[in-house]
Amino acid sequence: MHSAPTQPDWLSDLRDATGLRRERAFAAMMQAWHVSIYSFLRGMLNEHEDAADATQETFVQVLRSIDTFRGEAKFSTWLYTIARRKGLDALRSRKQLSLRHAHPDAADWEARLEADPFFDGDEAERRLHAALQVLPARQREVFTLRYFQEMAYADIAVLTGTSEGAAKASYFHAKNKVQDHLISSTD
Repeated sequence: MHSAPTQPDWLSDLRDATGLRRERAFAAMMQAWHVSIYSFLRGMLNEHEDAADATQETFVQVLRSIDTFRGEAKFSTWLYTIARRKGLDALRSRKQLSLRHAHPDAADWEARLEADPFFDGDEAERRLHAALQVLPARQREVFTLRYFQEMAYADIAVLTGTSEGAAKASYFHAKNKVQDHLISSTD
């Protein structure tokens, strides 16, 4: 028999409390998850504005539907599922699903990333983000969740609707493609 996953301390106040207690729970959730969700959506959407909007929509959706969260899964898995849906909605709404597929010109993405006022990474990080653009959508998503968010393969499998083995294989192939791209871009 499976026991319920451990949930954040503030979750019950977010779901059941009112007033100041609920506001504090919301602030605790934002402190714990805002950067991770934004980073995940940034990797998915490639644009600061789109990622910021989808992040905001994610947390609004969490507030709207927190009473439907039954605690059978980890809160983080539920949260990333909402964020993923909001990211996919953003891609659909701007009619640029082609961004989810391998982009033939990673240098263009590197230039756009460098021009982004909210990106403060160094040269190596710019090259890494440009390398991610050569990955197919699923591999990019799995790589982002595993490498940047340090999510367990089991959680990635639940989030993406695949098996744990498929998540591991996607990460392995993505990692190799990123390494190959980084090596070839330094030559």
